[in-house]
Amino acid sequence: MLKKVLWTAGGLAVLAILVGGFLYVNKPAQYHVLLKPWTGFDEAKAPPAPDYTLDDSWAALPGRTDLADVVPAGSGLTDNQANADVDVFFIHPTTYYGKAGWNARYDEPGFSLDRLESGVLRYQASVFNGCCRIFAPRYRQATVYAFIGKGENEHAALDFAYRDVREAFRNFIAERNEERPFILAGHSQGGLHGSRLLQEEIAGTPLADRMIAAYLIGSVLPEDLGIDGIEPCNGPEATGCTVNWNSMNASAPRRGWVEDGTTWIDGGYRMIGGASLACVNPLNWLVGSAAAASENLGSLPFVGSDEAFPAPRPALTGAACDDGVLLITIDENEAGFTMGVRSGDYHIYDYNLFYMNMRANLDTRVAAYLEMEARR
Repeated sequence: MLKKVLWTAGGLAVLAILVGGFLYVNKPAQYHVLLKPWTGFDEAKAPPAPDYTLDDSWAALPGRTDLADVVPAGSGLTDNQANADVDVFFIHPTTYYGKAGWNARYDEPGFSLDRLESGVLRYQASVFNGCCRIFAPRYRQATVYAFIGKGENEHAALDFAYRDVREAFRNFIAERNEERPFILAGHSQGGLHGSRLLQEEIAGTPLADRMIAAYLIGSVLPEDLGIDGIEPCNGPEATGCTVNWNSMNASAPRRGWVEDGTTWIDGGYRMIGGASLACVNPLNWLVGSAAAASENLGSLPFVGSDEAFPAPRPALTGAACDDGVLLITIDENEAGFTMGVRSGDYHIYDYNLFYMNMRANLDTRVAAYLEMEARR
């Protein structure tokens, strides 16, 4: 009997090792097991909708204390939202990795909430507090697997999330923006939703004249959106244009960005399929260019949510656009820049790496737009 038990235990152990090894080397299978929701998308089972007339449906708002108000230690910068002439509509990236459903609650608690507030608001949305009042909606974001699979469930979850973002944007324009100039911004999933907003709600309308630029960073953004007059920003003072980059080192695999990445184009979700990706270099703000680390005004390392907002590190990395992606030169063991990095893909640090350059450029681009408007 004991011998039989030992053989069974040994067989199960071997099976576990084989399954573990298979999942380790087979990323699609690993994602399927660890991240794919248990059932198909069903809108009837979706969590309740946010009400954007209520301030609680917004992660960041001007005039309210939140983590988008922080500035880097020792930088001499200030939160200027009370005096800003411009607004930003900021769409947060994916912070929900759940399997229970395809879309999170708009007020999803736990890890998702901490990642949104201590990560995204601090290290991404805060970059705009020198130039702009910050409006960042909560929304029923699609789970991360919506970007891994490419079927009807995934696209339905993204479409569902987008509808919340669209309602938030319409509330922003109608009730909160007061017909001021604005910047459209986001990261990752937020960049995808921003791209669709740009195509469906802004381009070809009077809002296009009020949009200073669309910073749709870390998204699969085609260089040619098929929109007359809207193209990648080629220069630090260009306006009415798009800004995007996707950070990785030279050894990182690119297929997930340049072939399989999900984008919104021609009225539908589809893979980019080799179409030219937009890449604006955040060190000189030129399309398809390269710049040395000496041009980097300061990168922000991630620190724990209970630690003080960090000081910037100048000259941490250079950057070079290469066939639609942004190659960086950061040391792979650089403290504060290792968490969440997979196979040389620095997606999670798209804002951090160029934080101080972004703040400087926002001042420059906003000033150029306001000066142009004053001459009209």
